[in-house]
Amino acid sequence: MEHYLKEHLQDLSDRADRQGIYTYSDFLTPEEQADLLREKSRFVPFVLFGGVSETERNLVRFGDENLLGYQEDFPVVCLRVKPKNARFAEALTHRDYLGALMSLGIERSLLGDIVVCEQEAYIFCVSRIADYIVDSLTQIRRTQIVVSATDAPPEGTLYQTEQHRATVTSLRLDCLAAAFLNRSRGAVDDLLRERKLFLNGCPCENGSKPLKPGDKVSVRGVGKFRFLEEVGTSKKGKCVILFEKYI
Repeated sequence: MEHYLKEHLQDLSDRADRQGIYTYSDFLTPEEQADLLREKSRFVPFVLFGGVSETERNLVRFGDENLLGYQEDFPVVCLRVKPKNARFAEALTHRDYLGALMSLGIERSLLGDIVVCEQEAYIFCVSRIADYIVDSLTQIRRTQIVVSATDAPPEGTLYQTEQHRATVTSLRLDCLAAAFLNRSRGAVDDLLRERKLFLNGCPCENGSKPLKPGDKVSVRGVGKFRFLEEVGTSKKGKCVILFEKYI
């Protein structure tokens, strides 16, 4: 975590404690959240949230009901983006949506996850820029679009998964990651050394760590999976596991 960000988060934590109010960061990357969690003893109680459960980019809210005596919603808005005329709409990608938003002068830290569906997308943002996006984002590439606030993406839209079986020598992190990536253990060791492999949101350098059902593993720039369960043993005595890949 950059020094300035660490100092900013410390200031937010101190203000929540000193003034008895909730304080909020902008959206943090998974790496920044992992650094925050490693040093959580420095801060007052906090919660990470990005609009719905399972978001990758999240705000931090410092303070809780026990500390402050009241509850408060996160300043996050979900926006739905759809074409004005679906017949003439282009197939827009995550990069297209993000590029259009950045061209409006919006900093990346003010935007959370961008969920792209077939002909529409859902954008999470801090509430103070929601109206600006609704009014200003009218076209992406050559497609005319309409933006409106909504409660949340339809259930199952945010992260779709597909289940897979694999045969591994053990339930170690490096073994399951190698099966997921279809790479050698040596290649996974390189990812571990480069701090590109995350276990439950935190960077992990210990490939021998055994995984438990429900553990989520993500590989920066590649994808992520969740270990579901061990379902049997192969004829050669290896573990047959079930995992779900996020698509």
